[in-house]
Amino acid sequence: MVSASALMEQELLSSKDSILHNIDSRIKLIVLILTILAAVTTTNYTILVILELYLIALVIIAKIPLKQAFIKVLVILPFGLFIALFQPFIQPGDVLYTLPFGINITLQGLQFAQLLLSRLVISITAIVLFSFITPMNSIAEAFRRLHMPNEFAMIFSLFVRFIFLFYDEFESIRQAQNSRCFSLSNNTPYLWKVKQVGYVFLMMFIRSYERGESVYNSMASRGYSASSTIYYKDERLSLNSILYLLIPVVLIIALNVLNYLHII
Repeated sequence: MVSASALMEQELLSSKDSILHNIDSRIKLIVLILTILAAVTTTNYTILVILELYLIALVIIAKIPLKQAFIKVLVILPFGLFIALFQPFIQPGDVLYTLPFGINITLQGLQFAQLLLSRLVISITAIVLFSFITPMNSIAEAFRRLHMPNEFAMIFSLFVRFIFLFYDEFESIRQAQNSRCFSLSNNTPYLWKVKQVGYVFLMMFIRSYERGESVYNSMASRGYSASSTIYYKDERLSLNSILYLLIPVVLIIALNVLNYLHII
């Protein structure tokens, strides 16, 4: 799992000033969806390789450390890799090898697992790029400006505001425990350690509830209601934003035409 400190570091990186960071958040969200759709709907490995190279080029243009982006991809990859690993055993086809208990490894299963893994890598790379060049508050704004449900955008906006606040609360509790020499590596009874960890979560729940009540009362006193909307600036799309949308669209269309003509 990604720690809150890593999330805060990523939020700082997503607030940098670069060509890609300054692109309209709506355009970045649309390009993310288009890239994932293009990856999951093709079976041509040439198209998949070109899409991945294009995403890597965008990572370099955004001045994102390649090592850090690679680590992010590896952190998320095991969740889908687990599904891909089962495909050679469950897909019917030509049997390549028979394991004990009648378990067969098929050629079609290996091919599908390879295709699934390739699609997964491109989708994760696109998501990692999007997260590195788009602050979370801009994501909430993009949801609202693309006319997604107001409740969803409002919940996400509150989540963005509260996650770092809860992290600060958690750190204060941990510091209080450390000042009393508490550590999971101490030579103390296991049940006692579990109880102390339970106290941390209990205190987090209580403080979260109290903070939520105070924040809601503050918002209500300022006129907040269920029909409230998120404010955003009505800005025109810049040339960079238009190009950021047109280039992948043209690339995807061209690759699919070449694939249809059996050129690639």
